[in-house]
Amino acid sequence: MSLNIVITMAGCGTRFRKSGYKLPKYEILAHGRSLFDWSLFSLKNFLFADVKVIFVCLRENNSAAYVRQRCQAWGIRDFHIIELSAVTDGQATSAYAARECWIPHDPLLIYNIDTYVNPRCLSLSNIREGSDGWVPCFQAVGEHWSFVKIDEKGWVIDLAEKKCISNYATIGLYWFSRAEYYERIYLDFFSDESNLVKGERYIAPLYRQMISENGKVSTSFLSLDDVHVLGTPEELNSFVALNPEVVF
Repeated sequence: MSLNIVITMAGCGTRFRKSGYKLPKYEILAHGRSLFDWSLFSLKNFLFADVKVIFVCLRENNSAAYVRQRCQAWGIRDFHIIELSAVTDGQATSAYAARECWIPHDPLLIYNIDTYVNPRCLSLSNIREGSDGWVPCFQAVGEHWSFVKIDEKGWVIDLAEKKCISNYATIGLYWFSRAEYYERIYLDFFSDESNLVKGERYIAPLYRQMISENGKVSTSFLSLDDVHVLGTPEELNSFVALNPEVVF
């Protein structure tokens, strides 16, 4: 099965720099792997021979050489690097910048560079039949997440950014049945500026547009122990402190 994967890594890593890290965030090591490799390891069940992987980077980070080297190590043959001249107004926009490289009629999977999910929890077999979108989630504490509301039949009926509409939050992986579907709903949804959250364009709320058009969005429920968010120095330190047997 052909698949477009977009990895967004176009941030400045400001919190890590302020904490004294010299390397770009995606090169920082934890348990012997860089955050870049932990991200790809999460997706190992999606890295088919004919997968197209698109990395959206920030030009000032000079990521291209590192990305090429790691893709070769992973055996990823069809990869593309997009370098943005400036930070965007959110992950949704960074992913949208990859449209020049993706195959419109193939599925699209969007992921980030600072989350590790045990790959045993993620595969195409987890996607419910008839899904136009798929948003894996876990039970989260706090209000700084993208939240998912589910009906009695297990379908997603609403998503909200930084607004706790349920106990379930996304893991940061977003799947669309066709890349061109993402492109269209991005334009439709954000044509209304009230859909921005504090000026940012997030991916999770885009599914509200899909649902409003009678699209079907499914989910998978992951254990908290299988989801490791690595977006801040504090989160990274907590991950590093884990017993390797738990991590792997």
